[in-house]
Amino acid sequence: MPESSMLNLSDLQANIVRGYSAQLARHFAISLPDAVSGTRLLQDLLPDRAQSWPTVTVADAWQRAGGQKPRYCLMVGLTSAGLAKVGVPPSTLDHFPKRFVEGPARPTDIVKRLGDDGPSDPSFWILGAPEGPEVHMMLSLFIHEDDPEFLDVNASALAEKVHRHGASILSSHDAKALPGNKVHFGFRDSIAQPRIKGVPRKSEIPDMQPECNPGEFLLGNGYQNQYDGNFLGDIPPELGTNGSYGAFRILQQDVVSFEKLIEETERRYAIDKEEVAAKLMGRWRDGTPLELSPNGDTEAGEIRLNDFDYAPSASHPSYFDDSSGLRCPIGSHIRRMNPRSGRVMGQPHSRRMIRRSMPYGPEYKGGDDECSIERGLIGYFIVGDLEMQYEFVVATWGNLDYSQAGLRGTRDPIIGAQPVEKGKFVIRTNDTRDPIVLNDLPRWVTTRGSVYCFFPGIAGLNFLASLAP
Repeated sequence: MPESSMLNLSDLQANIVRGYSAQLARHFAISLPDAVSGTRLLQDLLPDRAQSWPTVTVADAWQRAGGQKPRYCLMVGLTSAGLAKVGVPPSTLDHFPKRFVEGPARPTDIVKRLGDDGPSDPSFWILGAPEGPEVHMMLSLFIHEDDPEFLDVNASALAEKVHRHGASILSSHDAKALPGNKVHFGFRDSIAQPRIKGVPRKSEIPDMQPECNPGEFLLGNGYQNQYDGNFLGDIPPELGTNGSYGAFRILQQDVVSFEKLIEETERRYAIDKEEVAAKLMGRWRDGTPLELSPNGDTEAGEIRLNDFDYAPSASHPSYFDDSSGLRCPIGSHIRRMNPRSGRVMGQPHSRRMIRRSMPYGPEYKGGDDECSIERGLIGYFIVGDLEMQYEFVVATWGNLDYSQAGLRGTRDPIIGAQPVEKGKFVIRTNDTRDPIVLNDLPRWVTTRGSVYCFFPGIAGLNFLASLAP
């Protein structure tokens, strides 16, 4: 790796390429009245261990502390409107990608392809709605331990600093890890995060997917992305180097409806409901991949949760060929969102994303009385290019109707924006029966809010903080 492309963790915000593994989080949506307010707030948020309020956490913070993670992690992201508000000139903003500048609620066809129509239409959003207040900054405070009091104390200190500079908190949104690190649908979470070259790891866990270059997620600094280029473009290096983009999403999950469908399918087709859930997801609820345990009678073990593929590849020519989807349905969630070595409109192992999200709302306990309780997932999808990674994966791999066996007439069964007449899903069987075709998949995920953020590197934050008139 050339010297210019070596990772400089001291210039990166934490929780971008290196996961913090939080138990609690609080996200603040901030409105800035003017450049003075914005730049002075940024000055007070720059990394400084001596402050009595939370400041931006640097990616090498736990290396400095002998491997001990800090008790909190603060991330700062700015929207396109926020960059303009703190004084970034239009001539510079013109160099930022169009998708970032327009934001997720733009009135174009891509919004529908992302599934933000019907109940997910931006006009209904509680954050980022086109007619709502303009969001300029997101402050995301993550807490390593399950200590609500520590969260409240630090969140209050952060809120006081925001108000002291004349800025407004438009809304705040809490998240809390569920027991067993699961999402509300009951599946184990955060398994297939990309491994990034140069990022320290506790141990080397086997993974059939190759390491990602830092340029898949970071701008500038000589990094290369999967297309042998760099996502910095013409953004000034003093602002863009070591920056990333994040799609912040609030995604409501209809767990009651999900559980009803897998139970009804069990009764109708004599297939265990847990197998139905596994076929929809591509993993058993404990995280074991169907490719390694098609019948659920083998535990892959912690070390092999991500060590699989769907067919032989140049790197693994002897691997089991499941190109027909007998073990793991071709249309399952994890197979559509990450085809691994499969060449789906591009290179293998491409368009990876880092997900820094957590559940919100109470854990599902069962029963129809929970229909009125809102729960879901909230946080960031972090990428180097919003259009080529996040939007492509959701709109094309998630919601596009492919003319291919196992995919024709379907969308992603978990996050897909199913049509009004409901969606379809195909489960192949290994006996004499015809494939099981589910024709009544409802929409289980509803977008409740979204903004697109730019996460500057530490030098970029200092640059923005120096723009004060």
